[in-house]
Amino acid sequence: MSNLLSTLARTLLLDETAYQEWRERPNLFLRGIVLIVLVSMIAGLLSFMITLWNEVRPINATAIGEEIQRSLEMQSRFNPSLRDPEVQKAVTEIMDTIVPMISDIADVPTPLPRGIGGFLRSLGRWLSQAAVAIGGWLFYGALVLIAANLLGGSAKLPDFLGMVSLYAVPGLLGLFQPIPCLGELLALVGAVWGIVVYIKATSVVTRLDAGRAILAVLAPAIALFVLAFLFALLWVFWLSFIF
Repeated sequence: MSNLLSTLARTLLLDETAYQEWRERPNLFLRGIVLIVLVSMIAGLLSFMITLWNEVRPINATAIGEEIQRSLEMQSRFNPSLRDPEVQKAVTEIMDTIVPMISDIADVPTPLPRGIGGFLRSLGRWLSQAAVAIGGWLFYGALVLIAANLLGGSAKLPDFLGMVSLYAVPGLLGLFQPIPCLGELLALVGAVWGIVVYIKATSVVTRLDAGRAILAVLAPAIALFVLAFLFALLWVFWLSFIF
């Protein structure tokens, strides 16, 4: 286990020997799946605990109202129209209606006690993160391998996916994402670091040079962005044509 952890740590430093060690271990594809699942679960642990607490704690209508009020006060600094007495009166009336409604909805009897239901919902969201991570890893990995093959690289899909699963390791920084300011910064660092590791793993497994590996990794993202942009244009054109 210590050797494995040492190998993973050295991949973060882009040590090519560590990538070769990871590649030579048995069951590369299965290890990739396990790595993706473990990292996504660990990275989402703090968010899971916060969500669980929010789900099982009693609804505090007063706290909800105060939070909404603080949010409106902050927005009013940038939007002077919210300072208008008539607007503030309307907002107050809406809050007086919505906040008690939230409490009433929370008190509606459910098949499961609130604590159990909240735990299951939180657990479902936590587990779904791993499923989404696996889906993204498989889908995007297949696209990158196609691009790599077009650029002269070569690798079997299971071996390729097992290698590029190393990109998930820097994602452990996502554990701190719920922490204000610092968490978002660390998550961003982890995401960028993960891209760099993905490029290095692609280069090692497909035997592409750094330039072509970068192109292979980024080309699918660029293509997907262009397609999304074109679909958005078509959607806008279709709506303008109808209306």
